Amino acid sequence: MSTVNEAIEYNDQLSQYIRNLFVEEDQTLQQIRERKPQENLPPHDVNPEEGRFLQLLVRACDAKRAVEFGTLVGYSSIWIARGLAPEGKLFTFEKEQLCVDIAKENFVKANVASLIEIICGDAHTLAENLTQAPFDFVFIDAEKSGYISYFDWAVEHTRLGGLIVAHNAFLHRTILEADTTDEGVKAMQMFHKHVATSKRVMASVFPAGDGTLVAVKTA
Repeated sequence: MSTVNEAIEYNDQLSQYIRNLFVEEDQTLQQIRERKPQENLPPHDVNPEEGRFLQLLVRACDAKRAVEFGTLVGYSSIWIARGLAPEGKLFTFEKEQLCVDIAKENFVKANVASLIEIICGDAHTLAENLTQAPFDFVFIDAEKSGYISYFDWAVEHTRLGGLIVAHNAFLHRTILEADTTDEGVKAMQMFHKHVATSKRVMASVFPAGDGTLVAVKTA
């Protein structure tokens, strides 16, 4: 029997426990997550309980306007869209046309196509064309070298009290590697320090799954 001083390590059993109690993953979401690997298509990376957490955050901040950097094939997009306030809209960026085409099909299957506008191309450039700011919610799940840039954009384009959320905060348990030469790990470590020292947000990391950084814009 565990004592109050013993830490409970998050593992697959706890992940499944959360899914069984709190996650309603319909057939469309399940099919997206379990899809067969396709050529040049990166593996799915958001767990069901992480998707539910995104939906919860979107609903908690009563988001009507949301932005996502990194659509892939739309799994996280669907969770976000389903958390939006009435008449809400999600603008999601994806650079790979193959992913865009698959995501559009998935949005139709999930009955959220009218809630999502997917934009294909370089988000660093195209995000400047969005005229709907200030946004209520921004989700970052793209190339790790771009996280700081995406975050800085979000700080400038999110309302006070809005949420800026970033996936893969633990980067598959590599975040503690102090002497790493891996550019992705170094980029994530720099991102953490960048957010932690920002005077414009209050932030922390939710430690389930691969870690989700959550920041509230305060200034």
